[in-house]
Amino acid sequence: MRVFPDPLTCSTGRFLPSLNVPKALIQSDIWFLDGNVVLVAGSAAFKVHRGQLERHSEVFKDMFLVGRAGVRPSRQGTSLSDKETLNEEGNKMVEGCPTVDIYDCPSDVHHLLVALYDGFYFPKPHARDFSALSSVLRLSTKYFIEHLRAQCLARLVHDWPTTLADWDRREAAATDVNGRYTPRDAYAHPVLAINLALELGIPEVLPSAFYDLSRYGPSRILAGARAPPPVFAAPDPCASRSVEDATGAIRRLQIPGQPQGDGDKSPMIHPSHDSLVRTLRGRELAQLYISTFLARALEQHPSAACLYSTRAAAASSGGVGVHPGGTSTSTSTSASTSTTASASTSTSASASRSAHCTESFYFIHLNVLRSVGGIACGRDADPLYTLVQAAEMVERRDFSDGVRTCGLKMCGVCKREWKGEVGRAREEVWGLIPVWFGLRDGGVVEHGTASVGEMDEDLGDEEMLEDGEDVDVDIDVDELEE
Repeated sequence: MRVFPDPLTCSTGRFLPSLNVPKALIQSDIWFLDGNVVLVAGSAAFKVHRGQLERHSEVFKDMFLVGRAGVRPSRQGTSLSDKETLNEEGNKMVEGCPTVDIYDCPSDVHHLLVALYDGFYFPKPHARDFSALSSVLRLSTKYFIEHLRAQCLARLVHDWPTTLADWDRREAAATDVNGRYTPRDAYAHPVLAINLALELGIPEVLPSAFYDLSRYGPSRILAGARAPPPVFAAPDPCASRSVEDATGAIRRLQIPGQPQGDGDKSPMIHPSHDSLVRTLRGRELAQLYISTFLARALEQHPSAACLYSTRAAAASSGGVGVHPGGTSTSTSTSASTSTTASASTSTSASASRSAHCTESFYFIHLNVLRSVGGIACGRDADPLYTLVQAAEMVERRDFSDGVRTCGLKMCGVCKREWKGEVGRAREEVWGLIPVWFGLRDGGVVEHGTASVGEMDEDLGDEEMLEDGEDVDVDIDVDELEE
């Protein structure tokens, strides 16, 4: 009897040798002494309880009732091991139990049986959960085990949400107390989620999964993700599984002559051409949305109710040189000269004061565009995150004027309007994500932005700041907004 030392195998995984059988069976660690049926998946054997399976699945119940369809027939000229016998009908028995072939991935069967016997729980979500999650979801769907399928779907939607509020919750959970963003610790690679969603027809998770994938740089999108390691080290149908939708949107890339694994590493999963085009196109449209939004926001700000401009305007119409009763206290010539000089001074003050909000918006515009252009490291195609950063800039006090740290000089009215506009833009982005990735037909978008078709045109028509262009931001530290 041979025992596998490989840690990826089951803890008691071992061969049941047979001299002439084309493939030996691996006895898994799911092997109950009082079991009454042996499930055989690929080269793996699981001795379990027929009643336990029938209790949770009508499909298993019907399979056992039919009996003959899945029972392994004897092989002529086969020398069976000491654990294998033949019953009166000539069907193979293992330790006195009938064997039933199920044509599923052994790793999937292992995870399903563990879930049925031990329960299916995720005390603290982690990326490594995806192996069990995908296996259980796949087979609970096939065998109509509804309670496990519901648990899997809930976890899948938890990791790739369908609402903006849940997405924000997801992102916060992936950020540690030091502000370090580590999504791959908490959530599996989005290529794996897209793979599973296309295979099992779960369209609701595709928008956030494609969006998640698009936030990588192009080279990392092309690199794909490593498949979860199988439970069994022996040949496994999982290794050759191909997952495709009607257009072949996702599949495992097989390169002729190249091994699909090195050492103890699992093979790589790559996006297909179709999914790659969807992802990169969505990435481009996400970046284009931000640049278009900022360009138009810059035209509309400062606010018409900007406190700086309204205060200066009130001062300029205060009637300098005019008697409160309306009678001039000087000659008409001197009154005219006095009023003209005062108006000129007030107008100059108005322009100077209102320039604070204008310069602050230029500062926000330039810094966000630099991020979208790739000067900042990471998350350069994440408009939801970029918009949050744009809103938070008006409250930050860690900018520098070369002498001391300070904040942007912006009036309270402009701050409130900007935050509200950014919040509405984030809701709009969430609604556009399915359109950007070709998962839903688009149309004209409200909130002053172009239709998706117009957004796909050359961005050269937009007047934007170049990456290298400097904007002078004169920040008066003594006049910072409280």
